[in-house]
Amino acid sequence: MTEDINNKFIELINARPLDVHTWSDYPEVNAFVDDIYQYLKSIKGNERINKKLLKVLLLDLYVAWCCDPDLKIMFSRDNNAYKAKSRYNEIHVGKKIIEVVDELVKEEIILEQKGFNDRINGIGFQARLWASGNLKTMFEKAKFNKFQIHDHIDREPIVLKFESKKLNETYKETKNVMRMRQILTDYNVLLSNTHIDIVDLEKPVVQIGEGKKAMSLQIDQRDKYVRRIFNNNRWDRGGRFYGGWWHRCPKDYRERISLDDIPGFEVDFSGLHIVILYAQAGINYWAEINEDPYLLHGIENIDKNIDLRTTAKLLMLTAINADTEEEAFGAFRKQADKGSLEKRLTNAQLGNLLSKLKEKHEPIAHKFASGEGIKLMYVDSQITEKLIEKFTYDCQCPILTVHDSYIVPWGYDKILEKNMKIAFEEVTGFSSPAVKHTTEYSGTVENEPDQSSVNKSYTFVASKRHLKDWEEFRFFKSKPERENWVLEGLVY
Repeated sequence: MTEDINNKFIELINARPLDVHTWSDYPEVNAFVDDIYQYLKSIKGNERINKKLLKVLLLDLYVAWCCDPDLKIMFSRDNNAYKAKSRYNEIHVGKKIIEVVDELVKEEIILEQKGFNDRINGIGFQARLWASGNLKTMFEKAKFNKFQIHDHIDREPIVLKFESKKLNETYKETKNVMRMRQILTDYNVLLSNTHIDIVDLEKPVVQIGEGKKAMSLQIDQRDKYVRRIFNNNRWDRGGRFYGGWWHRCPKDYRERISLDDIPGFEVDFSGLHIVILYAQAGINYWAEINEDPYLLHGIENIDKNIDLRTTAKLLMLTAINADTEEEAFGAFRKQADKGSLEKRLTNAQLGNLLSKLKEKHEPIAHKFASGEGIKLMYVDSQITEKLIEKFTYDCQCPILTVHDSYIVPWGYDKILEKNMKIAFEEVTGFSSPAVKHTTEYSGTVENEPDQSSVNKSYTFVASKRHLKDWEEFRFFKSKPERENWVLEGLVY
């Protein structure tokens, strides 16, 4: 019995959420949807709406099938999960979609595993949907391809949430909102025209999360849309950039990202939020203090096998983002690795560690466990926006963002470093932030790529799947073999 449960668990975690923004207006897609609709004999209501919902379901199932024939779609049967009249639901997917799913299941066009909650074994899942054998055959014969499927053109990239986390549907349009939206619109066009991949994956699926939250992350050219999310119903709270599969991708995999078949390099700020807090206190941390912000001494009540610096770093970052110390301790344990010694640390042990951190950082200690994080996110989002503008408009070269970390194509990391420092100074008023590479690079590039000096060979082991996908993408987009931003002399 236990073996059956384990097998079922493994099968069902190979799933991802339904993407209600999946769309295509290609005639071949519309003809495919019309053909399937003929089988839904007992469906009622407005035909145009029914076909629209059917299209979203079929296209998302198709995208999943293209990636991995066994990949399933997580589907909510809660009516409240679908709000048709929302500025963030541009296709207006409402609860009627549940009826469309029922009809597809009834006609055996798709298959479903109903949601369940196994309290004894601690396993619970939303419903899972996947294509039947007949639908997979239809997918194989379809006259369209995965690159013809994209986000709906009217998708809203600027999101404002209330303190309750509910979405503000009626925020006021201002010049600043329109400016931010235009930047994101242009940036998303750049991303949509860039092939972004993990080069050595033969099956483009990565497992993320644990337990009930375990699921699959699909690595493809469909999931590249980036939004900016503000919090607490204020335009100066939050504001970070979210979206794109790389944003949810484990760091180990990000090291193998390529952009238009060119290796990517990741550079991030060192202790950014801490440095910003010091800047707000009138102190240039790296110029005046210049020591590891997470290095502590004299801690006696913590297991010696625990990595003290890593533990102090996680605690400090959670404390900056928490409203209370108790909330910080809970967040720390939640983020600590499952079964680790860190996860077993008590509030008393964490409290002692936090006291040491406050002593070390006395000028900003009052900011710990004070809800400061949401304000700092806005500051770092301003820095990120400047970098997105620089690469989108000036370099016309893709940049991927993961909060205070950035991935650019080979050779542009020096340009990135320079502009990270410029953006930091423009936003905070202080210079000399510390930035570090997470990818080795020995070239020297200053203001512009010095193509004459490029002479470096890379030995990425690209999968056959990646090479085929890149060539098909390049053909579909009518892209040149190498864009103008690509450095000459690269052997890949």
